[in-house]
Amino acid sequence: MHIVDAFQRRFGGRWIGVKFYYDDLPTSNENPIRDARFCEAITGSLIQPVLLKPESLNCPGARYVFGWDETVKAEMVEKFHHQEGFSKSKAKELVQNLPKISGSLKGIGLNCKNDPDLLLSYLQPGQVMTLLRSYQIRFGEDLNFDLSSIVSVCGHVAVEAVIKKQITLSFGCRDAREYGGITRDRVAIGVPVELARTMAEEKV
Repeated sequence: MHIVDAFQRRFGGRWIGVKFYYDDLPTSNENPIRDARFCEAITGSLIQPVLLKPESLNCPGARYVFGWDETVKAEMVEKFHHQEGFSKSKAKELVQNLPKISGSLKGIGLNCKNDPDLLLSYLQPGQVMTLLRSYQIRFGEDLNFDLSSIVSVCGHVAVEAVIKKQITLSFGCRDAREYGGITRDRVAIGVPVELARTMAEEKV
């Protein structure tokens, strides 16, 4: 059974397999899109597989954390300062501390045929509780999250989960709630695939 299917049966919700391509891009049935946000593309991939390339994304935060555009840092600082209400110094600190992909990332596959690097979902709180309980029983420790209200699904869920190799969770940011289809009863969660395989196999 594919890990996405196994995770859906075990914990509920709709899960998306996220694949980071550093070498050749797939040539199968992934749907290339343009002028979208990463959180939007996640929702779209529930209908058909999606392939994201640098020119696909119009969100400065996503372009930055995926290592596709270093020039947007000043724009992000200004947005967090003027639109989100952070002080200028705090806005600079937030951008500086964002999780970020290093290396030459060529594309991102969502629900593609290749084995994913990450599973991502928008879950209801009860489903998060089931996953949390499974984690605590399996590993004998609490699951702690760093929470942020900016660059949520792309940065503090997808990228951070892969970099830190741990489960990540976010209540979303303004853009994710407005454009990404995250309804008021859902939170975003990311699980690295190695950890997902261990948890999918565990019987609780």
